[in-house]
Formats: sequence, C-alpha cells, structure tokens
Amino acid sequence: MRALYSIGTAALALTLVAATPAKKNAPRKAPPAAAANSCATCTERGAVLDPKLFADTKRYEPEVQPAYEIARKYPATLDRLHCFCECQESMTHRHKTLLTCFTSDHAAGCGICIREARLAAELKEKGVPDDQIENTVETVFKTDGHRPTHGHPG
Repeated sequence: MRALYSIGTAALALTLVAATPAKKNAPRKAPPAAAANSCATCTERGAVLDPKLFADTKRYEPEVQPAYEIARKYPATLDRLHCFCECQESMTHRHKTLLTCFTSDHAAGCGICIREARLAAELKEKGVPDDQIENTVETVFKTDGHRPTHGHPG
C-alpha cells in the first residue's frame, strides 16, 4: 500500500509539472552600473560619495554635505591637490589625492579635507586656474615635512 501511495504521489507530481506552462525566461534587469568618477583625466577613478548621505546634521557637521558637492562639481581640481591631513602618507589610507578623500566617508570626519575642498571651490568659482589653486592650497595647508604636491614648483 505504501509503495502504491508513493508511486501515485510521484505520478501526480509529474502530471502537475507537465501540465504547468513553462515560464519564459524573463529578461533580467542589468544591475545598476557602479558610480564612476566623471573626470576622465583624474588619477582617482573612484566615485565621490553621494552628498545626500551626509544631509543629517545631527550626525554630520553642516559643512560635510557641501564639501561632497564640491568634490562632485570639481573632481579634476581636487584630484590635483595633495591632502594635508596625511592620508596619502598613511599606511592605512594610501589616498592618491584630495579627491580620494571624498570616495569614502573619510572627508566627512576630517576638517582638513573639507577646508581644502572649500578653498579650492572658492578659488575655482572666482575663475582662478587650477595651477594657481594648487599653489594656494599648498601654501595655506602645507606643513614642515610634507613633500610638495605633484606639479608644484616648491
């Protein structure tokens, strides 16, 4: 009896499977493309984090979100700048440029990164060329022991 029951259950299952219309393979949606840095000539190829991530001023200082907006607006300029918080020299971070600081939440907790970006943006919006912005940021933020920024004459 038990054997008949098992055979009957198996036959019923096969009948149901055969009677069920086969579903066509629905086209799968492509995964969203990873965000990329919009600067084709930058050393840093990572994407700047979305400034909206830092909108909560209970969690982040009010100047954090605008600094990430600056990084998105002027990636080529920030990519020319050395970050003087020493993240480039750090064995932990090994950042390439100031722009790298904005590809993670690093800049959200670093006043130096934020101030460098703000100064660069202020100068950029006044029409100052990038080489002069690089020189000015270097002059304002460089401390003893820092090597010159790439391209900087000193």
